[in-house]
Amino acid sequence: MKIGLRTIKTGIAISLSMLVVGLLDTDPFFTMVAALIAIQPTISDSWRIGVNRMLGTFIGALVGLIFVSFTPQNFIFAGIGIILLIYIMNQLRWNESINIAGVVFIAVFVNISTNHLGYAFNRLIDTFIGIGIAVLINYLIYPPTYDVKATEEIKKASRDIWKYYIVALGILLRQKPESMDISDKEIEMMDQEIKESEKFIKLQLKEDKLWVYGKRNSKEIVIIIKLIKENFQHFLNLYSVLKKDIAPEVTDLIKADLILILERMKRYSEDEVEILQNEKPIDLTPVMEIIQKIKNRLKFSEDINQYPTDEVVKMMVILYNLEEALSKFNIIKSF
Repeated sequence: MKIGLRTIKTGIAISLSMLVVGLLDTDPFFTMVAALIAIQPTISDSWRIGVNRMLGTFIGALVGLIFVSFTPQNFIFAGIGIILLIYIMNQLRWNESINIAGVVFIAVFVNISTNHLGYAFNRLIDTFIGIGIAVLINYLIYPPTYDVKATEEIKKASRDIWKYYIVALGILLRQKPESMDISDKEIEMMDQEIKESEKFIKLQLKEDKLWVYGKRNSKEIVIIIKLIKENFQHFLNLYSVLKKDIAPEVTDLIKADLILILERMKRYSEDEVEILQNEKPIDLTPVMEIIQKIKNRLKFSEDINQYPTDEVVKMMVILYNLEEALSKFNIIKSF
């Protein structure tokens, strides 16, 4: 089990915090705790946690200073002070800062020093130093970016969705719905890969606001994820129709073209086409032209009326979703 970069940065921030407060000859506890908490997975989270901690420290020190000035170390007023403090934080909607505000209040309230104002002020400075060190360390030492992780998840989802379109076409041509080759677990896997990519790009978009950019354009990745989600939905639409079975005579009417589509899609997979790379660009237009030809045949053929209308409609739904998916794959490969 390897030690993560965030763990190493946390250790550096703690050591540097102790060094700095040692030079200032002050208590390192609050500085080191602030640095520990402020090292977060993203710079934006470090900033948010830091701001919340400063707000909590300020209000906690202020309320603690007021109470200790009138009733130092009185156990009844300690409880009243905490109640008032929590009420104030809730009214200000600074709920995330309540815990640290309570800690600082207690530290100021039970402090035996007679210089309560100086002690409260020092706690603010200590917290500010710890947060500042943590944010700088997180920003300057390999700042976290998530565009690569988002892209990796998109690639996995794209390849899997493509693979299961091929499987679905194979099922259609075999006409054996009782032996479906796509399980609910596999569908859930594709859905989870898309959700993972969304999670990572949300983190990266937060970083972009603080000018921490990744290798890829985040807005482009958002567009790609949108297209992948639409392709997944097209697959679900196609698969739901496929599970209802389609009359063999309708499939046989266009079987030769369906086999051609399947072979071409398999050929792309065998060539290890990478959806998000331009090293080997693909053009799915010929496949879409075949689908368009099939649709026209089903729409305008003089003999089409001899086939059950519901069965023809189901086949049209399958072809429509396949064509839409291929058109989106054609767009995705250009990024």
